[in-house]
Amino acid sequence: MSAHDWKEVEELLHQAMALAPEQRAEFLDGACGADAELRTELNFLLMVGDDLSDEFLKSPLRGVLGQEIGEIDSATVLAVGQIFAQRFELIRKLGEGGMGQVWLAEQVAPVRRQVALKLIKAGMYDEAVVQRFHSERQSLASMDHPAIAKVFDAGTTPQGQPYLVMEYVPGLPITDYCDQHKLSIKDRLELFIHACEGVQHAHQKAIIHRDLKPSNILVLEVDGKPVPRIIDFGLAKTTAPQLSGETLFTQLGQFIGTPGYMSPEQVSLSGRDKECGRRLCATPG
Repeated sequence: MSAHDWKEVEELLHQAMALAPEQRAEFLDGACGADAELRTELNFLLMVGDDLSDEFLKSPLRGVLGQEIGEIDSATVLAVGQIFAQRFELIRKLGEGGMGQVWLAEQVAPVRRQVALKLIKAGMYDEAVVQRFHSERQSLASMDHPAIAKVFDAGTTPQGQPYLVMEYVPGLPITDYCDQHKLSIKDRLELFIHACEGVQHAHQKAIIHRDLKPSNILVLEVDGKPVPRIIDFGLAKTTAPQLSGETLFTQLGQFIGTPGYMSPEQVSLSGRDKECGRRLCATPG
């Protein structure tokens, strides 16, 4: 698809998204006319929803859609009961963010087990998003600790959609578990220490989570005892070079994380963690 064609798609897409959902079909009828390919493409992009970014439309990876939009099959539009990547039956959606989804799925081959299937939304194959997703896969694969959710598998569909297969953790956020089970201060601290041991393991692997919060520390019971599991290393930062010699630092000054749980180094937006640390240490009191 030429740059001119993509410019037309982008303009029509923005016009359609500005309309109420019930008005879009009539608009597309008039805008696309007999151009079935253009109508199919716009319908698909509208399914992605308002999370579609300008960066994606400008990204060279938009070719994932542009090559053969008519060939995009059910693997990119997820539904309960669907078989994803030929061996994962989708059970229900566990969560969804601006760029990704997490599904509870039943792995049917080579073994049967419930897993958490994480993938980038169809149409969100922006270079930065894909790089961060691959970073998460590598981060999880390098860690092995009881307090960190395990990664079982990873791959990419024929349509170019990356996915990650993780341990399914049917637990509660750590604060909710403590409150619902009315844990004593001693028991809460013991649970907290186990979570800290998982964080320390990640640090020893040169990985900083950067979005630690109650909803990312789930608690389940193993042999009647509460056990924490840290999940969602999607915003993790590696402090060590990769085998290729590259690093996975985010852009300087990029604001990433949940404000209420961020460290002072992240909030500073300086990108110079060591300098920020020295300033904090030098602060009186």
